[in-house]
Amino acid sequence: MISYDEALALIASKAAPLETEAVAPAEALGRVLASDVVATRSLPLFDNTAMDGFALRAKDSQNAPCDLPVLGSVAAGDVPAMAEGAGAVEIMTGAPVPNWCDCIVPVENVDVVRDEAGAPTRITVKAPITKGAHIRRAGEDVLAGQSLITAGASLTPQSLAVLTALGIEVVSVVERPRIALIGTGAEVVRDPATDLKGGQIYDSNTPYLRAALKRDGFDAQVISGSPDDTADFLAAMAAAKGARIIISTGAVSMGRRDFVPEALAQLGARTVFHKCTIRPGKPILFARLPDGTYFFGLPGNPVSAAVGLAFFVMPLLDALLGRTKAPAIRAPLVNDFAKKQGFTMFTKARLGPGGIEILSGQQSFRLAPLLTANGWAVIPAGVDGVKAGDEVDFVPFERGALCRT
Repeated sequence: MISYDEALALIASKAAPLETEAVAPAEALGRVLASDVVATRSLPLFDNTAMDGFALRAKDSQNAPCDLPVLGSVAAGDVPAMAEGAGAVEIMTGAPVPNWCDCIVPVENVDVVRDEAGAPTRITVKAPITKGAHIRRAGEDVLAGQSLITAGASLTPQSLAVLTALGIEVVSVVERPRIALIGTGAEVVRDPATDLKGGQIYDSNTPYLRAALKRDGFDAQVISGSPDDTADFLAAMAAAKGARIIISTGAVSMGRRDFVPEALAQLGARTVFHKCTIRPGKPILFARLPDGTYFFGLPGNPVSAAVGLAFFVMPLLDALLGRTKAPAIRAPLVNDFAKKQGFTMFTKARLGPGGIEILSGQQSFRLAPLLTANGWAVIPAGVDGVKAGDEVDFVPFERGALCRT
């Protein structure tokens, strides 16, 4: 049985980089960049006004209060063409600043004389205007040639806003791997409309795994059926052919009905590790099929399956995609917690203003505490417990999220 750190090292060592593809920014949400994004132009592209008002030369306002004639008008999207003079130009927010003007006075800070059509003809500037006032300079936000987003970053709505503002048509992203899910066990019922018979349970594992993967940007195919022997499992594996990663739940421990290891042997798979010094989820299995497909056998208890996804499958996905690992949050505990030494423990926990609370109900069959939890507190293997005030790592359920309290 290997340690968690050893398991992570083995997973990373088997990860082969995926291919890349070019996609439009509108289709790139959640995708992982394959190469750095460098600004193709500056933002803003030109000097423009931050306010509705009047553009002028600051020197013409130094004897304020003073009157200035209005020489023209510029709206957003216009190209200013009026000649330089001792006067002002009516200007609307976002419009280019005439190149001879060096400041903006907001419309509410002047008195305006208008003609019968409502167009301004003269303004009274009440106080001297500072050079550069209310002007957004070209390149003030982004400079052409500036490196903006590094390879390995997941594209967010914020990054897509920058890409589209720059007029970038396509970005290079890493292909998403196909993922297949197999839930085992004759007792498992997939359809919630089906009445349960004695000993049966509704499937919570594959819905959870599929939803958690979806939240992180991956589509997963759920293979039909609930195989309960080697032959049926081999049929499910055949149905999953073409997936880059296959994840099964259940039948990986040491019982007489735990058929996954035998099925993998028949497929010629090479087991990388089976069992890890973690709780919950100790029987976890990681293997490679002869065609290079990655296989995770997660235990059947629902919290064990959730831990397997978060702390084993996700690190493989990070490595395959070259994705920047989401950092854990380091915070103090608000309560004591005892555990068995020698096992890394992933506990249902809640991060709040005062720190991390390890919740009651840590058994791997108990789902209800997940409704209160907002992540996992990771208790290292080398201790037999932790005390309130001790700092531990906290991993939010939602990757990279700042937890709501």
